[in-house]
Amino acid sequence: MAQSRISIIGTGLIGTSIGLALAKREGRQYDIIGADRDRGAARTAKKMGALDKEVGSLEEAVDGAGLVILAVPAMAARQILQEAEKYLAPGVVVTDVCSTKADVMRWAEEFLPETANFVGGHPMAGRETSGPDGATAELFKDATWAITPSPRADERAVGVVLGLIETLGANPLYIDAAEHDQYAAAVSHLPLIMSVALFRMVRDSQGWEDASLLAGPGFRDLTRLASGDPTMSRDIMMTNREAILHWIGRMQTELSTIREALESGHEPVYDLFKSTQFDRDTFILNPPMRRRPEGPEPPSAQDAMGRLFVGGLYDKLKDATNRMSSAPPRIDEDELRRKLGTPKDRL
Repeated sequence: MAQSRISIIGTGLIGTSIGLALAKREGRQYDIIGADRDRGAARTAKKMGALDKEVGSLEEAVDGAGLVILAVPAMAARQILQEAEKYLAPGVVVTDVCSTKADVMRWAEEFLPETANFVGGHPMAGRETSGPDGATAELFKDATWAITPSPRADERAVGVVLGLIETLGANPLYIDAAEHDQYAAAVSHLPLIMSVALFRMVRDSQGWEDASLLAGPGFRDLTRLASGDPTMSRDIMMTNREAILHWIGRMQTELSTIREALESGHEPVYDLFKSTQFDRDTFILNPPMRRRPEGPEPPSAQDAMGRLFVGGLYDKLKDATNRMSSAPPRIDEDELRRKLGTPKDRL
């Protein structure tokens, strides 16, 4: 049975941005319900137009929902998955936006009922500020959105999440959960650690007061991630520990290589910077193509959302609409006579 509610659990930066993008979609056939343990954040999201209604409990939030989006840190997702199972409607599609995937996928398998379809997700987008105030409907535009369907998720559920991603303006990338965590540790989680380490190192130095006066855009850019949500950062570290430790080791090796180059003299240092400049410029100017393994093609956002909330009736309505639009227009005989004139007029 089709449900006409989308529930967003967690109304911080990501959850509110999702709500804003969904709310602005023309002709939408769903209500957006939001819940957050911080009722103030949920009320702010509603005032911003990201929610049609904010509620005070998980039961109220997911009751009768066709799509449930967990926009919370990873450890909070575990608790929500465990508590929500008794409130979820049969056939519901559940997805998340957590920064790590293997643990979340395991928890979904463990806690959700067999009638629920879980499709893991992770948008590679964000800002250093947390909370709904920094949210924008454009946050996910052209961003990569990792998608990791569970074995129990049917093709319809995957299509719904692909439709959601399309609605938000992002690009889906199918990826294995363990593979995601390993690579995310390198390109997302290690930069967070480096940001924290750099700021702590300089801040804790005896010369901080003078050094801070010299801190320009480079320092601010490189330490931006240190201003992120501490709870989310902690949960990333705790749910992807081994992969992050691996890349910390790789970074230590790289720093040793740079140190050796500095100790060796002019040419090794120049060669290191020159080769790295070339490789990064190539990456920026010629970004890698997103690979897409075999699987269901992404439906249009209109089709995916329509099927979720109108059910089988959607395809019948669409087929009827297409037939009407392709049928020849009805001829108004009086109008035709007026344009052509009478036989006498045409002599």
